[in-house]
Amino acid sequence: MRLGANWKLVFQTICMAFVKPGQPFRSAYRYRTGERTGNLKTDPNRALLLAFGHPVVEEHLAARVRAAQIASIARLTPFTVAANLVNTFVIALTFREFLPFSYLAVWIAAISALLVHTLFKWISFKGLGVETASRGALKRAVHHATIFSFLWAVVPVTAYASGDAHGIWVASCVTTGMLCGGGFALATVPQAAFRWVAILYLASLVSLSIIRGPEFWPLLLLMTSYTLVVLGSVASTGWLFASHFLADAELEQRGELIALLLNEFEEKASDWIWETDETGKFRNISERFLNASGQTRQALKALSMIDLAGSLDEEDARAAMPALKEAMSNRKPFRDIVIGVEVAGEERWWSLAALPAYDDHGYFTGYRGVASDITEARRSSALVSHLAEHDSLTGIGNRSWFLKQAETQLDRQSRNSGNALTLFLIDLDNFKVVNDTSGHPAGDELLRQVAARFMSLSEGGTILARFGGDEFAALGQFVSDEAALAFADKLVNVTRKPFRIGRRDFAVGATVGFTRVCNAGDTVDDLMRKADIALYKAKESGRGRALAFEAEMEREVRERRELEADLREAFEYEKLNVEFQPIVDARSGKVVSSEVLVRWMHSTRGEITPDTFIPIAEHAGLILPLGNWVLKKACAAAAQCPDLESVAVNLSPVQFMEPNLVEHIVSVLRETGFPPERLVLEITESVFLRDFGSASAKLQKLRDLGIRIALDDFGTGYSSLSYLRQYSFDKIKIDKSFVDEIGERSDGLAIISAVIALAHNLGLEVTAEGVERQFQVDALRTLGCDTLQGYYFGKPDPNPVRITQIRKEHWEDRSPSTAPKDPAGLRSVS
Repeated sequence: MRLGANWKLVFQTICMAFVKPGQPFRSAYRYRTGERTGNLKTDPNRALLLAFGHPVVEEHLAARVRAAQIASIARLTPFTVAANLVNTFVIALTFREFLPFSYLAVWIAAISALLVHTLFKWISFKGLGVETASRGALKRAVHHATIFSFLWAVVPVTAYASGDAHGIWVASCVTTGMLCGGGFALATVPQAAFRWVAILYLASLVSLSIIRGPEFWPLLLLMTSYTLVVLGSVASTGWLFASHFLADAELEQRGELIALLLNEFEEKASDWIWETDETGKFRNISERFLNASGQTRQALKALSMIDLAGSLDEEDARAAMPALKEAMSNRKPFRDIVIGVEVAGEERWWSLAALPAYDDHGYFTGYRGVASDITEARRSSALVSHLAEHDSLTGIGNRSWFLKQAETQLDRQSRNSGNALTLFLIDLDNFKVVNDTSGHPAGDELLRQVAARFMSLSEGGTILARFGGDEFAALGQFVSDEAALAFADKLVNVTRKPFRIGRRDFAVGATVGFTRVCNAGDTVDDLMRKADIALYKAKESGRGRALAFEAEMEREVRERRELEADLREAFEYEKLNVEFQPIVDARSGKVVSSEVLVRWMHSTRGEITPDTFIPIAEHAGLILPLGNWVLKKACAAAAQCPDLESVAVNLSPVQFMEPNLVEHIVSVLRETGFPPERLVLEITESVFLRDFGSASAKLQKLRDLGIRIALDDFGTGYSSLSYLRQYSFDKIKIDKSFVDEIGERSDGLAIISAVIALAHNLGLEVTAEGVERQFQVDALRTLGCDTLQGYYFGKPDPNPVRITQIRKEHWEDRSPSTAPKDPAGLRSVS
């Protein structure tokens, strides 16, 4: 008996069974009041108390236990009556030798009356199937056993009192048998069994004490051991009986709960239960299943789940059929098989799970499972998948979808020979201008119209996607390089026609880079990389065109990336140098200024010119930190050379468009102690191509600080003259290309003369770049150029002090300079 460690409760329960059966005591009180120490099935203490008649469970359950206890005893009634009759007959024959007949007759009559009463009760209730019994009924059973035990307790006492040896021997045998047999027969009602055993044991003790012979103690020991064994067995049997009953009761409760839940599930849930027979046909069809199928009950009984799964002619539905057929034909359990079903002409999707059912003999009886309608969830999932794989603005595929499609088509081409797969990358030109000037709604509408035009070209099987921003991609198969190029040109040309947005027309263009599958080992990443290289080269060569990838491009890009990595390292470890190129006054020949130049001496490539590494720095995002470093180095060095009237530093377009440019320059001047009046900032015309209204204000702020502004490479752009009118400058620098034409083309001198005259009329100083020969110096002085710059006067030097010590030109004997002493004064005069 697994009663844990609560032996105190066990002992108290057994003791109370002798004195007051079923009466509560302190230790059992918490069970009586319903405090849970475990569930019905696993709490051994509760089962023990219930076996001894204590009210520790609900009354309806206790009544059923009592009925089962009494029924267990009643089933043995014929055998117990027969045993009592046999024992009564044996006792009567034995005791007539020494006991008066009147006494013996009274005892036999009492036994017989009790047996007749017992048989009457047994016959009365036999076959009634009593399911509950009151506590009174259990008490009557205990009293019945008590009376019987007292009647049989008379036998040993009488025999031992008479001193008849033969009577003592028979009485001892009968008493021992009745003690053990009665105890086991009454074991399901422990309080009755305990009363029975206790009374017969006490009678045996009285009997043994009468003779007080040498055999007293051995017989007492034997009798006590038998009694203890019987009592332990009775307690264990009673506990097991109650435990099994409680376990059955709990299983019954769970079954009722499950049935209730299943009924509620059928009525309220979106799922339903389905069953089939051994042939696969439906049976026990619920109303929920009937409504979900759209069939009549009779029609549904003639169908199987495989029949329903084949009712929808759809690719995904057909794909699910093999898994369902395989599972059901092999009688395997399955779950999460999604089938398509046609219900009243509508496409519906069900998720199935089921287990094969077998009878007690192991024969297959069909399937029992659950089905749920997942149509709405599937539609929602499809919508989410569509949104995840398509661009919400244009409705075409996005990058993720495009790459998956590319993987699929590339894999298909690797298995089947055919037209070469071609990947196109497309960038819109000047799209940012639309966003910045007309707002994002206009930009969004432009992207939708662009996508529509591209789609009109892709109807032949080419797929199209938008990667984000103004980037598009296309993928298709073309018979030749020429066919691929023709399609790429169509993509470019279709964007040249203006786009009507609202009341305005917007002219944008497109640049396309593309590549074709040439090697069997090409991957999608390879195609993307090659198309991106071709796109980059197309942009570099002027935009608005389509360019196919060539192997030479990859070599150039690889070298460019290597240079970019080397440039990052050079900048980080300060392997770049700053040099100063002298700028000479055309009237006196004195070095009055210098231009700061950045030099990079590569460890293996030698000197790399700024024209090479500055674009790389802009593309790599290094131009801002590099430009800031140059400005700080230049100002710090020039501050140590007061003989230089000014120092000119170039600003890249990226630097100039930096919102905090003015604040940063002020910070550098303050840190280095360099006067702003000595700083000249050189900008090119490309700065104004990115101007959206801030350049003029920024230039004015710089000039208000005392910083002078020079327009570099004047004359090489398309709108140089308009810039002079729109923006305020202090100096213009004539590009080297015009200086080189002096002495070679007569119109070159005419252009330089016109520029100098225009600048002086506007009050601007003029500097000529790239002066390398004596006749160029003479011509420029004669035309009135203010300052000259070039290798003729000396090479750039890292030390600004040394450039002030170069030889001074003796120009007294040459033709005099016509440059005004104060060009800025001409502006005020005019």
